[in-house]
Amino acid sequence: MEIMQTEKIKLCCAKCGYTIEEFTSAELAEIPRKAKRHKYLLQKASICPSCLASGRLKETRVTEEGGAAPLPRAEPKHWTPAPIAHEEHPESPTPMMDALSQGPWPSHAAELKKTRYPVQMYEQALQKRATQWGYGGYVSLPGVAAGVLVRASARPDITKGSNFLRIMDPCGNFFKTESMRKLCDIADKYAYGLLHLLSTGGDLEMLGIPTENLRPAVDEIVQLGFDVGSTGDDYRTSEECIGPAKCDLALYDTLGFREAWYKRFLDDIQYPRFPHKVKCKFSGCPNDCVRGGQKADIFVCGVFRDLPVIDQSKVEAWVRDGGDIATVCTRCPGGSLEWDESLGLSIEGDSCLRCMYCINKIPGVRPGGERGVAILLGGKMRGKYGPMLAKVVVPFMKTEPPDYREVFDFIEKFTEIYDEHARKKERVGDFLLRIGMDELFRLVGVPPSAQLFAQPRTNLYYHWEPSEVKDERPNPDAAGQPHYQI
Repeated sequence: MEIMQTEKIKLCCAKCGYTIEEFTSAELAEIPRKAKRHKYLLQKASICPSCLASGRLKETRVTEEGGAAPLPRAEPKHWTPAPIAHEEHPESPTPMMDALSQGPWPSHAAELKKTRYPVQMYEQALQKRATQWGYGGYVSLPGVAAGVLVRASARPDITKGSNFLRIMDPCGNFFKTESMRKLCDIADKYAYGLLHLLSTGGDLEMLGIPTENLRPAVDEIVQLGFDVGSTGDDYRTSEECIGPAKCDLALYDTLGFREAWYKRFLDDIQYPRFPHKVKCKFSGCPNDCVRGGQKADIFVCGVFRDLPVIDQSKVEAWVRDGGDIATVCTRCPGGSLEWDESLGLSIEGDSCLRCMYCINKIPGVRPGGERGVAILLGGKMRGKYGPMLAKVVVPFMKTEPPDYREVFDFIEKFTEIYDEHARKKERVGDFLLRIGMDELFRLVGVPPSAQLFAQPRTNLYYHWEPSEVKDERPNPDAAGQPHYQI
């Protein structure tokens, strides 16, 4: 058995001998970063953490005998990786894509090669570690004001700019297999043969359509019952959770709501008229599976006003089966849960946040029966002032299917205010930050309430002059003034 000998280089305090840094000769020979660090420590004066003496370090070399030399690492038996393509096959035009195609798993690189996608664009992106596509604006197509985007090419010697279509998906992203086959046929006929399912905005994108093929492609898509839109300064394609189609926690019909949304606002989805894009998302409950609070300019979230409903028998059965009721009560964000073995589970109404935590954790707790929606504004991930969370403007509003008139009237009123007062290319969140929430409440006619404040004012000495105080609260009893329930 071969015994390994290792030469260790120790940098020690010259006064007390405390080891400050330790290297091996192999590390100094093979790792430039270690060698640079070793040279740096020898040249500078260091403070010993043991005796606090300051001075140059003393180098000590020690040879130590270790255990047996490690065995060479065995490759997995189920798959032996092939050599990198550009080393063994220099004639391959796409060596890095060839490397990505190796292995017993589905490869996006292998799939791209089966289409009309210009694979050299991706190969160049891999080699240069930067995409070779860039924003190219929009294509003017009669009758199609939104929905066609251009990706400019940084390598015109490989390919010219590429157009792609954004197709508005059905509610809940439910596609019939027959419809998908026909969309695939259109992509094969007019485009690269690629579909992007689904984009981060909830669209279906058809990639690589030459300009001369845009009109017939759009016509065939419309004949299938789909529509094109969601680009530019308009309402982008809205996203909604799957709602009552599959989830038992949905507090309103998100699918029906989105269907009514398209009937009401289709013109604003297809014809840009706002200062900037407006993203809308609809979540059926405060769990917010579509992340509307983070990404939506207009976010409609299902809420309930009364307390969660408790089935004590189910809760007790869950506890008997090993449910950790103590931990759930301790971690309640509002501290409103209390468990008593004789009385069961109770919820303190004043401190309950209706956050869905106990509902998600305990099988016997369900949402309350007084249900509606909350409207939040200003969420975004980008923009002038960076990421922002959406802010509550209407804490509770009843939904009245099938047209949801009161909710849509409020949204339309706000977007008209945004259209009139916002600056060019100013997102909703940046607009609200500029004008302030007080001015927003005045413009939309919603009386502020305690639920709209994140925390009480902490500066006790801040005050207003009597001349600055104006009573501009809307009168809810006035004719034509909607009632916003708080």
